[in-house]
Amino acid sequence: MPSKILVATDLSIRSERALRRAAQLAVQHEAELTALCIIDEDLPVKLAHKVREDMVDELALHCEGLDHGHAIQRVEIAEVVQGILKVLEESGADLLVLGIHRHRPLWDLVYGTTMERILRVAQVPVLLVKTVPHAPYARILAGIDMSEACALSISEAHELSSEAAISAFHAVHVPYRGLVAPHGSAEALSPFLDEAERAMETWWESADLPAACEMPRAESAGRTELLMQKLNEVSPDLLAIGAHGRSSFTPTMLGSFTEQILRDPPCDVLVVRR
Repeated sequence: MPSKILVATDLSIRSERALRRAAQLAVQHEAELTALCIIDEDLPVKLAHKVREDMVDELALHCEGLDHGHAIQRVEIAEVVQGILKVLEESGADLLVLGIHRHRPLWDLVYGTTMERILRVAQVPVLLVKTVPHAPYARILAGIDMSEACALSISEAHELSSEAAISAFHAVHVPYRGLVAPHGSAEALSPFLDEAERAMETWWESADLPAACEMPRAESAGRTELLMQKLNEVSPDLLAIGAHGRSSFTPTMLGSFTEQILRDPPCDVLVVRR
């Protein structure tokens, strides 16, 4: 469970949700909470310092309304990503909380979202908050890809909310499915699914997952397709993702599936990178 939580906020409505979720988690786990505002270092010096003075007062007002009554407040002038990472290291936080970013298609295409850029180097779990928090997380959804990052993400999500139900899914890619199983018959798909389930059983025995997480059956479907199906079935309030890049063509080292979710999150998302 987290003992020190850092939440980065620009005091927008998007970030307000992150601030409140961070406060809820800090109270739930009796954790130290640090609230951070970053002022763009590219502003003229005098303007940046004037904005900083105003931001100090505004951040204090936002923190007064939180359930957690003793948030450490910091306002820094820096490049956004570098500033967050610097304070993350200085504070010793073991959980970073962020709000969803505003869409900037060209910038995101070239440089990646702020979340992605932070995840390239962050050594702690990162929680992306989309929804207004009303209670501890109750329903966790996790995709199984049999990686270390996947197992860690489920364990970290369970520690955030130990009473939450955990649902998992495992999508199996069937190569040349149109040829080997053109009609999607169970008989044609069975060898692929049986092999996938044997591999998952072996991995499951050594993964040390929470007891609340039951091993899912392997399903022949694309990851995105199966994710959308499970989102409708489970209605999770937290999606746990293990981020890893297995391809040298993935510049952010997160994996294309993770990038896709981060740019349009269906709910709050916890990302653990390995």
